[in-house]
Amino acid sequence: MMPELITIGSCTLDCMIQISDILRFELLDKETIKKYTAIEYSRKLNVGGVRFVPGGSAANIASNCAMLGLNSAYIGILGDDFSAHICMEDMEKRGVDLSNIKKVKEDNTAFSVILKTEWGKDRSILAYKGANDLLTPKDVKEELFDDIKSFAWTSLTKEDSCKAIDKAIDLTKDKNGLIYAAPSMSIIKNNSKWANILISKSDILSFNKEEAQAFTKRKDSMNIIKDLSDLGLKLICITDGSNGSIISDGENVIKSNVYDGQVEDTTGAGDAFLSGILVSKMRNIPLHKMAKIASAMSFLECKEPGVREGLPTSFEELEDFVEKHTLNQVTSKIVTQ
Repeated sequence: MMPELITIGSCTLDCMIQISDILRFELLDKETIKKYTAIEYSRKLNVGGVRFVPGGSAANIASNCAMLGLNSAYIGILGDDFSAHICMEDMEKRGVDLSNIKKVKEDNTAFSVILKTEWGKDRSILAYKGANDLLTPKDVKEELFDDIKSFAWTSLTKEDSCKAIDKAIDLTKDKNGLIYAAPSMSIIKNNSKWANILISKSDILSFNKEEAQAFTKRKDSMNIIKDLSDLGLKLICITDGSNGSIISDGENVIKSNVYDGQVEDTTGAGDAFLSGILVSKMRNIPLHKMAKIASAMSFLECKEPGVREGLPTSFEELEDFVEKHTLNQVTSKIVTQ
């Protein structure tokens, strides 16, 4: 069966380390307060717990959407190592088509160390892109896109891997599919040329607020949305942690709070949010309900430690949650200064 959704981007093994013997401090840089996590020089620290969980934005989106009933495929390069085995086993279990994953010996599977501290949601991530960035346009097979409805890309930063994403965008557009962008700070900072090209060719964009501010060089959300709409984007999503989210079609803006409940781990919350947007768009769900579904996906992902945990295994289960829980929303029109 040909995929309805294809994703390209990071597929990573995350090592989640619980640590309390660590320092935190803040510095004032002009008008900005910068927060830092620090390890005292040349000191051995005790770790409270270690968990290995499969992650990576593109792999997360493919997995989340497969669980909600979409025929999903992931295209990517992994190392020939134990990390690849763990990542592929988890995606296969969730129903993702893995036939376009290539394993190589030139580099290791992407790997992240996530430091979870005693300060709750605070976490710092050491990310190694590894084999992910070895993707080239020749790895993107034209015939795979015959029945494509949606293509989602997340940050790769090398020239050839960005060209591979660009090729997939063009193949999707040829089939009248929608392009979903979930670029991270890595491509914004390390390859701004391709960040601009790929975002401008996308239809739906999902940023967290820090990423949106860095890309547009704007602070105010309304001006951020206006600038992104001017690039031709049809739908813009900006998440802001416990402050909720904003989605806009370029004219209407829906500000949603977050669902009430305990938050255990925010890793992967942004990917879950975009997954909710994606499945809603494919079902032609209106903007208000789409925002609720995306917020629900993000909230449910945060209720349990790890990535892809706590998420619904069917769209009906997701809709049932939205119908039974209240989410405060405010609707407005675009107003800029």
